[in-house]
Amino acid sequence: MEQFAVVVKEIRKFLASFRIVRQLMPFHLHIIFGGLGILLLQELLVRTDINYKTYNTLFYDIPLHWIAFYGFFVGGWLTLISKNVKYLPYALWGYAFLALFPFEYLGLYNFLQAAIYGVAGYALFRYTATSHGASDNQSLNV
Repeated sequence: MEQFAVVVKEIRKFLASFRIVRQLMPFHLHIIFGGLGILLLQELLVRTDINYKTYNTLFYDIPLHWIAFYGFFVGGWLTLISKNVKYLPYALWGYAFLALFPFEYLGLYNFLQAAIYGVAGYALFRYTATSHGASDNQSLNV
């Protein structure tokens, strides 16, 4: 875990050198969980009897799907370099749940995607529970 703490510090230094990252840092939890919520809303709307034209307008004409998809990953990086890294495992586990969500027509891709995000969430959860993660948060200057 000590090596990962060093990697996180270096990533933090690199990303903090960009002005846009410093401007988005206060909103990192809104970005990650907002993106996750919009992706979940999209899955729920697919299962309802929503008009196809409305669904298409919401998620593809207005590219809400892509904004949420990339917003989740941008929020993940921002959360990784923030002092609230303890919330990142929950977001990763939520994305793993979203990969399996309809719980029908599951294939190898769905299980593999859920396993990757679940294991990554577990590893980050262990990192935040160690003293390296705590000491990394104390030395945070972003």
